[in-house]
Amino acid sequence: MLSILRIKEEKDALLPLYLHQPYRLQMGGHFLSDETWSHMDRTITDYELIIGVAGVVFLEADGRMYEVQAGDILLLMPGERHRGYRLSSPGVSFYWFHFLIPDPPTGDPAGRIPRYARCPNPSRAHILARQLLHAANGGYRIPEAGDYFLTCLLIELADQLQESGGRPALPSQLHELLAWIRLHALERQISVERIARHMGYNKDYLSRMFKRRFGSGLLDYIHSLKLEAAKEMLAGGNLGIKEIADRVGFGDDKQFAKWFKRLAGVTPTAYRQAFGHTRLNNT
Repeated sequence: MLSILRIKEEKDALLPLYLHQPYRLQMGGHFLSDETWSHMDRTITDYELIIGVAGVVFLEADGRMYEVQAGDILLLMPGERHRGYRLSSPGVSFYWFHFLIPDPPTGDPAGRIPRYARCPNPSRAHILARQLLHAANGGYRIPEAGDYFLTCLLIELADQLQESGGRPALPSQLHELLAWIRLHALERQISVERIARHMGYNKDYLSRMFKRRFGSGLLDYIHSLKLEAAKEMLAGGNLGIKEIADRVGFGDDKQFAKWFKRLAGVTPTAYRQAFGHTRLNNT
C-alpha cells in the first residue's frame, strides 16, 4: 500500500493519481439532512472524498478549517482527526466516498488532485458520483465496477483541477477563535466582550468580522452551541430541566425554558417527549 507518510507530506497540496491499478472503493453514499447537522468527531483509517452538492459542510481536519460548498471537493487523509465546527443548515447535501490507493509504481503520477478545490464543471463530477453509487450498490455484475468508477471520478477531478493550486483553509486565527468558543460556550460568563478580550480584538470589530465570514452573529453562534448541547441532553439522558439549564449556562430554569422555546419552537419538556432516547443526526 502507498506510504501514508508520503501522502501526508502532500496533504496540503495535491494527491498523486496513479493509474496502473484502480483505486479501491471501500464505501460511499449521498448524505442529505432535513435538519441542522454537524459532522461527528472521528479519525478514519482510509481516504475520504467529499463532493459538495448543496448547502455548506463546515469541517475541521487536522487543525485546519474548511467550508465545503456546492461544487467543492475535500480530501480527508488516513489517521487525520476531523469533525464539524459549526452546524450546517437543513438541506445540506454531499457525496462521500472512502477509498484505498494502490501500491505506487516507479515514475511520476498521471495527475494530481488538490486537497480542497472548486470544480469548474461540478455536474460532470456529480454524474460520475451517481454512477459510482449505482455500481457500489450492486448495479453491475462485475464486482470491481465500483473501483473503476471511483478511478474514473478521480481522473475527472484531476483533469478539471489540473491548473488549480487548490483553495486555502480558514486562517489560523479563526480556528483558534472557534475552538475557544466551543470550549467555553456553555459557561455562564461567556460573552462577546470576554471572547474579544481573550482574542485581543475590539468587540465591535470581532463581531463584524465574524458575521462577514460566517453570515451570522457571534452571539447567535454561541446560542446555537448551547441549544445543541441542551437538545442532546434532553434527548439522550435523564437530567432534569433545572440541571440542564445550569449546564448550558442558565441560572434560572424558567429563563432557560423561554429561551429554548424561542430558538427551538417547542418547550424543553415537549422536545424531550418528542425526541427522548433518540440521538441527534450527527454522523
